[in-house]
Formats: sequence, structure tokens, C-alpha cells
Amino acid sequence: MFGAPQLARWSTRPFHDMTRYPTDREDSYELDATTEPPGPPVPLGPFRRVAEAIMRYEIFPPAVVLPVVARTPVARGDTIGIHFVRFRPLRLFFAARVIDTFDGGDGRWWHAGFTYRTLVGHPELGEETFAVEKELATGRVRVALRSWSRPGTTLARLGNGLARRVQVDASNRACAH
Repeated sequence: MFGAPQLARWSTRPFHDMTRYPTDREDSYELDATTEPPGPPVPLGPFRRVAEAIMRYEIFPPAVVLPVVARTPVARGDTIGIHFVRFRPLRLFFAARVIDTFDGGDGRWWHAGFTYRTLVGHPELGEETFAVEKELATGRVRVALRSWSRPGTTLARLGNGLARRVQVDASNRACAH
């Protein structure tokens, strides 16, 4: 967990137990980013540029998290690393596995992005979805981060208040980035 990123060590780790409890945290962060003409995403337009950044896991500002990926775009089954550098010189490294990718419309919105699930050893237990969404009727483009989680390690449980503040701060910074 501490130190330099070593994605290979995480690639065979199992998922956390994904039993859901009423006390789990559910978060939804959405930020209107821009607009495009109504209809499907514009090739090379803002929606597509954000979608490509998400699929490269360039979600967080580099001062908070440095992404560690084996390939881009990320794909279902990929283990991706979170090199948390927000509190230098303390550096933390943990990982999650992509369980879904998506890029398509539902008649009202067009969604592109991915969902990952944390692995044993990650301080948080849960899933997180990173997406860009376009309202087809208006052209409104927003970024969205949706998750459910709870502390996944003893250290995270003991420092739950601090861990939660760090988690919320990172999510807000990701949307703004």
C-alpha cells in the first residue's frame, strides 16, 4: 500500500466482499461541463475528449492521483492503480479492477466511461463509476462520479473521519479536473 506503484502485485488480488449494508455510503457528484449541439456526441467534440480522458484514467488532478494503467483505453478486467500523492511525501498505492465499460445512449442521455470495484488491500471497499454524459435533447454535457463504499481496511475504519474527508475531496477535485 505504501510506496512506489507496483501494479503487478495487485493484478491477482480478489475483490473485497461486495455485500451491501444500509450503512454504506452512496455518493453522486455531477458537474455541468459544457454544451454541444443536441443529438449524439460530436466527433472530436468536448464529450468525446472527456470520454477519452476518462478511458485513459486521467480523472484526478495529477497533484492528487497519478494513474497507473497497463493499457489505454482501459477495458473490462483491467487492474488499474491509484497512486495517491496528495499528501507528499506520503505516497499511497492501491488498485481496483474495471468491471464495466460503456459508450452509448438510452434515448435521453449518452453515457461513456467505466466502473471499477476495489480489491482486497484498498482502503475503501466498494465500486465507483466515472462517466461523461450528454443530454441528447439539449446538448448539455456533464461529468459524473457515482459510488458506494465503506472502509475496507482496519486503518481506514480507525481513521474513518479523515479517510472520508480525503475521499470526498478527491471526488470533488476529479469532477473539477
